[in-house]
Amino acid sequence: MDETEWRCRHCGKLLGMLRDGRLHLRFARGHEYLVGFPTTGVCRGCRTLNEFSDPTAIPAPASAPVARR
Repeated sequence: MDETEWRCRHCGKLLGMLRDGRLHLRFARGHEYLVGFPTTGVCRGCRTLNEFSDPTAIPAPASAPVARR
């Protein structure tokens, strides 16, 4: 099974796993989803809006976190 991580572009938190052409999302209390593309999600850690439109190009997290006020 081919698996690749989808991480927040701002803080690097794991958002989902790319598995066999679909994105596997897992949340608290046993909620799990398999979704297609394009996918948009808000990071639960830093509230950054993340988009994933091409399953062949995994977005890389930012090299350094930006300070928030």
